Amino acid sequence: MKKVVATTMATLLFGLSFPVNTFALPDNEVSANSQILEKVSQPNGGDGPQSGADADNKAKEDTIAKKIEGKLEAKDITVWQNDTVNWKDGVKLKTDNEEFKGYLDEASVTDLDNRNTSNSNTDTNDDKAFKGKLKVTFKDKSVIEIADQKLYVTSKMTNINNNKAPKNAVDVKLQLGEGVKDSNGTIGQKDKPVEYGSYRIKPGVNILNEEHPQIKDSLFNLVKLEVSDPDKYVDPQWTSGSANKENFVVSKDNNIFTATASKLFTMTFKFVGYDRNSKTDISSDNLPKAIKDKLPQEQKIKEGESFKPNKFEDTINENSGENKYEWKFSHWNPTGPLSINENKSFQGTWTRSKVEENSNPEVKPGPGKEEDKKERPEKENKPKDNSKAEDKKERPQEENKPKENSRVEDNKNNNKSNNTFPRIKANENKSSSNKVYTRTTKKESKTESNKETFSKTAKYTLTLNSGEYEVIINGQVIKRQMDVKPLIKNDRLMLPLRSLAEMIGTKVEWDQETRTAIFTNKGMVAKIQIDGNEIVLSNGKVIKMDSKPLNIKGRILLPISNVANVFGLTNGNTKDGTDQNIEWDGDTKTVEINLNK
Repeated sequence: MKKVVATTMATLLFGLSFPVNTFALPDNEVSANSQILEKVSQPNGGDGPQSGADADNKAKEDTIAKKIEGKLEAKDITVWQNDTVNWKDGVKLKTDNEEFKGYLDEASVTDLDNRNTSNSNTDTNDDKAFKGKLKVTFKDKSVIEIADQKLYVTSKMTNINNNKAPKNAVDVKLQLGEGVKDSNGTIGQKDKPVEYGSYRIKPGVNILNEEHPQIKDSLFNLVKLEVSDPDKYVDPQWTSGSANKENFVVSKDNNIFTATASKLFTMTFKFVGYDRNSKTDISSDNLPKAIKDKLPQEQKIKEGESFKPNKFEDTINENSGENKYEWKFSHWNPTGPLSINENKSFQGTWTRSKVEENSNPEVKPGPGKEEDKKERPEKENKPKDNSKAEDKKERPQEENKPKENSRVEDNKNNNKSNNTFPRIKANENKSSSNKVYTRTTKKESKTESNKETFSKTAKYTLTLNSGEYEVIINGQVIKRQMDVKPLIKNDRLMLPLRSLAEMIGTKVEWDQETRTAIFTNKGMVAKIQIDGNEIVLSNGKVIKMDSKPLNIKGRILLPISNVANVFGLTNGNTKDGTDQNIEWDGDTKTVEINLNK
């Protein structure tokens, strides 16, 4: 049974006042108005006498809205364009109260004017552009409306004086540095860059690509950079103040961007000559015109770029009076490639070699050559008289014994006399033969003349940049070419192993299975496994090499000084004042190997 309040008809008809009675009705006869009445009943459900208006007022006084009324006010909201708005940020308590703070935390806030952030409004002075009304709905469904709440929407880039921008806005500065100027003619400075403009920008914006809403272009393109002096600078660029110079994403730590231009440095060139035969320098003025015409023009190179002057591979031939010369480009000093940060002057050296009429001559008699011819003007008519005048003088007692003009040695050699020199064919000159042919007298035996070997008497002069080398035997010059150019690694000259063995007078064998080069000389054996950097000697010692072996075009290169030292040879340079077996000339980039020193 439910209790309802009933009023007698007499009260309605006659205005008479009767006591209010409470009585019960059957459940199936509950009036439709009973639910409304229940809502205005006392919050605690009591049955005491109470009028309808009093109950309604009592219910209102018990809501959160009634309790907090007058304690709230509007708060401005600042957001970036297209950001989502948290409308609760637009309401705040006037006083600090933990109970009321709890009510507000549990409440929901909506905008009654349907404002959005698709367009910025902070560039206008019209209050209507950002004013609106908020609806605060509390947990108990009671409501309060807050008027005149302001929403400020700012574009991602705005003026530095825009104080309505969000609090996390970053103040960004653009400035002009060394080598640049703007379209107004303002020239930047290296030590104190000139400020071009300042802006407030949303964190995370890449200003290299972001379009400014007013100028419809990036801020960098707004400046219209130019170089201040085209002869000294090139390529104006923007750089970041952060460690990564190409980072243009705005943050609190990356907010200064400077325009600078790259410096240009001047590369100048000069040619000089070097005479290989006389080992003397040749001035620029005395070089052939064909070489002077090749001198490079002055060049401008951007700071930080790598630069290496071009080499010249061709050969220049010169006829100077009775002499003929062959010129080859040797090297540049400095060489390169170099990272350019200053003006550079490069000196190129051309090396001159005298050309003999017979560029690959046969070995011919030395002193006594003309005398031999005079003594034997009719050699072909006197086949039985093969001796020289000197031999006749030394053996006067044999003049009456024509049958014994030749020595026993001659008979062993098919009746050829030692007074004639054996000839080395042109193709033999190009081989690695280590036999030296010498002129002997009757007091010298054939065994004695062969005691000296090619490696002991030969002198080698190697040009590093070309791989060409000369072998000098008894004053005769033989030119050869390595199939792989030598090179310098870790300050060590690296030579192909067979050329190296020839030049230091050793025998070399190759063990394909173990990939080992085996050098032998005077009972000493040195093994080099080319995948390592050690020389293992037959006496048990192990020597570390400064540079590991190299494999270039199927040829193994080894450091000559490390291998040569094993067999007692010394090495140095032409400026150390000591005469060594292996001498390095840094000016001409040549190495001389002479085992007789």
